[in-house]
Amino acid sequence: MARMKQAQPPGSGSGEPQPLAAAPAESSGASASSSGLSNLMNPAISVAGVAFGGGTTRRESAAGAPDDLRSGLTLQEVELRASAIVDPYFRADVALTGNADEIGFEEAFISTLEIPRVTLRAGQMKATVGRHNLLHTHAFPFITAPLPWRALMGPEGLNDPGVSADVLLPLPFYAEVTTQVFAGNWLPFAGSIADNPRTARDEAIPDQRHDRDLAYVGHLKTLFDLSDSSTLELGASYIGGRNGFGGLTNVVAGDVTFKWKPIEAERYEGFDWTTEYVWIDRGRAPTDRSRGGGYTAVRYQFAQRWWVQARGAILGLPAGDDPRTLRGEALVAFIPSEFSAIRLQYALEHEDEPNADYIHELFAQVVFSVGPHPAHAY
Repeated sequence: MARMKQAQPPGSGSGEPQPLAAAPAESSGASASSSGLSNLMNPAISVAGVAFGGGTTRRESAAGAPDDLRSGLTLQEVELRASAIVDPYFRADVALTGNADEIGFEEAFISTLEIPRVTLRAGQMKATVGRHNLLHTHAFPFITAPLPWRALMGPEGLNDPGVSADVLLPLPFYAEVTTQVFAGNWLPFAGSIADNPRTARDEAIPDQRHDRDLAYVGHLKTLFDLSDSSTLELGASYIGGRNGFGGLTNVVAGDVTFKWKPIEAERYEGFDWTTEYVWIDRGRAPTDRSRGGGYTAVRYQFAQRWWVQARGAILGLPAGDDPRTLRGEALVAFIPSEFSAIRLQYALEHEDEPNADYIHELFAQVVFSVGPHPAHAY
């Protein structure tokens, strides 16, 4: 497997930062603080914050994907995370996230520790669908999620109460199968697409989804070493379940990621390329039954603290009832350390219909992390 940087910045590598510095462990002879209370059993606590500001030519009244960028200054998110070993058998992770408008639990789950080749999880967690859905906001490679993900999966992505099993297959290369069951209160299972005025009439149809109707997720991830400096990751995902129209929703997604990190200059140079595609079919939906989209993104590190990135996305592939939307983004990032980042992003977006305006966006973003942050997936 290609060697990774010892400390990577927010939004780098797989889209998530690598482990931050761990809190120093206490020795048995120093288990009490000056207050007389022991810190030995305290969880590792970290805080990550994201804020941005800028401008866009998008009209405030224009219909678009959820979480479209708006002109002005915004506190995008603050995440308070606590992680700890519960006992020899379980680990717990809790992430409380919010902004100026709302606050809630993004994750709160326990994981098993001692089952060979199998990890079981239960609680509030993110669905293992592709690569981007697993990322926290402070680890997004770009300021927002890709356009197709925001429009088809919802601005918050896919996370809900559920149970999960990750199984590492006994193969000569890395291969992991994940099966999950969630409550599934997600946009692909809703009775209409909330941000789309063309489906407003769908809201008159009573929601036929009940509490017993769950969402079922399957995911396969493989990783191959191409050389000492490069790896190739392939993934395939499926989601199925009963939707608000009483039909079956099927979601199929695929992803491919190439990473290159030269051993002789791993702190100063690197490249990765990621492509993802998702397709949704909502059975019995009177409109917008089938829709898909995807994106491709590249990132290049040309100095120890500087990165450049580009991403192109398409919503409406294959073509459906709605017009096709294209979006391109370019980003430059200054990374003082693995704890902070300053990023500048320009985006151009266009909806493929007569008289549609080109949307221009320019935003600057600041990302910071404090405290021991748990490791993220490669």
